[in-house]
Amino acid sequence: MPNDEPLTPKTGLVVPQAPALSAAQQAVLAELYLPLMGPLAYSLYAALRSLQSSENELSNRRSHAELLGILNVDLPTVLAARRKLEATGLLRSYYQQDELGAMYIYQLQAPLLALQFFADDLLSVLLLDTVGELRYQQLAGDFAAQPIDLTAAKDVTANILDVFHVDSQKVTTPPLSVQKVRAQLAANEPAEDHSPVLSDDDFDWQLLGQILKQNYVDLKQVASSRQLIITESRVYGISEIEMAKLISEVASLTTGQFDENQLKLLIARRYERPAVSSQQVATEATVATTTTKDNKASAQLSTAEQQLVTYAKQTAPYDFLSALKQEKHGFVTSGENRLVHDLIGRGVLPNAVINMVIYYLLQNRELAALNRNLLETVANDWQQHGITTPEAALMYLKQRKQPKSTPTRRKNNRPTRKEIMPKWAQQQQQTESGKQPAQTGKQITAAQRKQLADRLAKLDTNSEKED
Repeated sequence: MPNDEPLTPKTGLVVPQAPALSAAQQAVLAELYLPLMGPLAYSLYAALRSLQSSENELSNRRSHAELLGILNVDLPTVLAARRKLEATGLLRSYYQQDELGAMYIYQLQAPLLALQFFADDLLSVLLLDTVGELRYQQLAGDFAAQPIDLTAAKDVTANILDVFHVDSQKVTTPPLSVQKVRAQLAANEPAEDHSPVLSDDDFDWQLLGQILKQNYVDLKQVASSRQLIITESRVYGISEIEMAKLISEVASLTTGQFDENQLKLLIARRYERPAVSSQQVATEATVATTTTKDNKASAQLSTAEQQLVTYAKQTAPYDFLSALKQEKHGFVTSGENRLVHDLIGRGVLPNAVINMVIYYLLQNRELAALNRNLLETVANDWQQHGITTPEAALMYLKQRKQPKSTPTRRKNNRPTRKEIMPKWAQQQQQTESGKQPAQTGKQITAAQRKQLADRLAKLDTNSEKED
């Protein structure tokens, strides 16, 4: 993930000239991209187009203050909108410093064609989660071409050589001016697609292929849909066997091919349940083995914290979020599901660490729902600090805490909230090693609860101080 470089209203900006959008591209931008990025990012895209420089001279720069004046918003709002344009592939941002000062170069990117958009795994899944299945199907139908039956028609189209006289020698050996223009246009071709590629190290493609081969599914199409399969399996924790069953359900019995959009819709209906009880999630979770060697980080965690770490490793982010919201007597909103999709799609954090980000925001920060700005801020911070395990996440939070002389009071003189582990984390202790804890029945001990509450309270206090 790129580092955030300094940005103030006085920072310069240059927007190189970009080709004008066609009517079809404008329609895709308004109908398909707008629901993903929101009206402010859409307005920012238009504002940057109005600030394009035909000369493409870096010395002919403007300031971000001018951009703020056009949009009538503050700098953090523009920065958040800019990141959405970057995430959806509509903008590439570059930072440099020269004798005139700091400057950003914003290269506008043309939106994908409708067919390319719906073929993109991440963008199409995000659109489905944003607008819902009904609207998604409507949009797909609006952009689907309606071919005319030409079987009974005769092609009477004129050939270019029938209409225009062209010197055959110039065609075989193009003039120097033509060659120069070709070379210039080739050099200005847009850069390669930089869509994030998710790691599939933990996905058994051989097992998936063996099952699908027995079901006569086209394996070549499966190979071309790797990104979609990985994205969906990570978001919902779908195993290779379950994924094979899903693909087989939508595959044609005659050709063995399947419609990716139908697969997305099937997974959405099958796994996006409105709420999952904590008891059900705890029952379905696989019991962790206790033979793993204790490393330096886990040795410093309490029993309750180790139970939380174990559950974070075992559970898919959507199930983890559902269980936590159910414990708080809430439900997962469509916006939260979209945020989890987006974060997983970037491929920057493992699922277990994403679960810890969710836990930190909803449990420690006591948010009623996930917030995009806070979620991205925490994820970005953890990524920059190399947090790759839930143990490392807890240790990192502990290292950030500041000792206080009155740890039982908050800065605003409110009493410290007494943190209790969620029930589904408590139930992990019951199933661990196949036996009940020696001191209690269905709850962690009072001493352990107090120990964890004190630690989380200190983390909470320090987080509020830093915010």
